[in-house]
Amino acid sequence: MLNYDEYKKLNELIKYSPDLEPIINKMSFISPSELSIDSHDIKNHIAYLKTSFQLLKKKCPELSDIKYFSRMENVLSELIHHMDRTTLYRYSMKDADISPVNINDILYEMPDIIDDTIDNDCSFEFNLGNIPDILINYDHLKMMLTEIILNACEASEYTGEITLYSEKCNTSEIHIKIINDTTVPASSFPHLEQMVQPFFSTRQNHCGVGLSIVHQICMKYNMAYSLTSDNNKTIFSIIIPCSTD
Repeated sequence: MLNYDEYKKLNELIKYSPDLEPIINKMSFISPSELSIDSHDIKNHIAYLKTSFQLLKKKCPELSDIKYFSRMENVLSELIHHMDRTTLYRYSMKDADISPVNINDILYEMPDIIDDTIDNDCSFEFNLGNIPDILINYDHLKMMLTEIILNACEASEYTGEITLYSEKCNTSEIHIKIINDTTVPASSFPHLEQMVQPFFSTRQNHCGVGLSIVHQICMKYNMAYSLTSDNNKTIFSIIIPCSTD
């Protein structure tokens, strides 16, 4: 991501190298860290409103019978949830507590995490190999896998079969795959570079931060990712170095 000054300098280069224009136009000049600072400030105000609602409800319990009051409290909770996701940009690029984490343990937790997050009828299959622990921040890894699997659920209309796969392919790499049934080939999706841009979404009422969070975490820990399709299945793959220190 580019900051504003860097973006202006690149635009100056276009005057002398017109061939650069289509490349530069694909770049975002708003960095995730800048976006996160704004969202963090907004979240503070929303959290204050929610606390005020809770205090009013405690002092005046009869307010809970007013459907608009309850609806407003729910809306504030939903906004805070979305802001929590966007503010990850701010913190994911900073130093975080890193410890040995077993990826398979988190993958086994995923069905329960997804059920707690959204209503769905997805079924989960596991094909997990014998893989070593990796050095990573536990919350970052769980957030990354959750976002990918939520996308897989959406792509299968919340009713498909999702396979969680892990394997140590050689002495230096671990491969993780999230595979879901779909009739839409990956070739028909927007380019993955576009999909990981902050707030880009092809779905209505979606804030478009899920894959961008995945991108930020992968970049922090030197992971690679790809999106492919095969036999009516969409496959999101992550390649993790065995040593991430």
